[in-house]
Amino acid sequence: MNLRCICLLSLALLLLPVISGQPALAATARSAGVQADDGAEVFPVTPALPLPAELSSVLRNLKAAGGFSAVFTQTLQFSDGSRQYFTGELDVLPPGRFRWRYIEPYEQLFISDGFSIWHYEPDLMQVSVLKEMRDVDPVVMQLLGGRLGLDDVHLLEAKPAEHRYHVRLGGNTKVWIAVGYGRLDYIEGSDALGNTNRIGLGDMRLSPPDAGRFAFVPPEGVDVVPLY
Repeated sequence: MNLRCICLLSLALLLLPVISGQPALAATARSAGVQADDGAEVFPVTPALPLPAELSSVLRNLKAAGGFSAVFTQTLQFSDGSRQYFTGELDVLPPGRFRWRYIEPYEQLFISDGFSIWHYEPDLMQVSVLKEMRDVDPVVMQLLGGRLGLDDVHLLEAKPAEHRYHVRLGGNTKVWIAVGYGRLDYIEGSDALGNTNRIGLGDMRLSPPDAGRFAFVPPEGVDVVPLY
């Protein structure tokens, strides 16, 4: 797969396989559903376990911070065994604002101002913009933005010796969360095809970033391509 396509899809892999809206996962859920008396589908829910103190403390601090900045490393492992690695910087500011700046293997920028998502590729002098941000509200970004409460995080499996926890976020979104030194270490999700996406966070600063970092004005001479 072309590296540029992989980098473009890497954010989508965070927003799709890790969330309940992923088409293949949604189709699987529908096939397992049963009909309620009112015609609505009802899905079986895996019983949740009590959240361990280590995990609940990290999530509580993340929510109380009202935003954060960090460096990230991203590993995409595909079902054929191949891998791709990315590094960059991440800023998150509720409600719905984030700034993903990919530095390696080449620079790209994703910015959400809470209303639109901008994707800027400096070397191509091109910007893509996705309108209707309200239709794209991934559960993982809700977690990172502190918009999920502890009641929205359901423990499915715990590996305390490894500081790793398998959780369900909200409805059917299942991810692994690892913690260390009182901070999030990484979040990992997988899709129905066996691809995994791990976002590792480092040098996390639990304080709201400057709101100006989430405003984007396309540079002069750059092509703007709307996506609807």
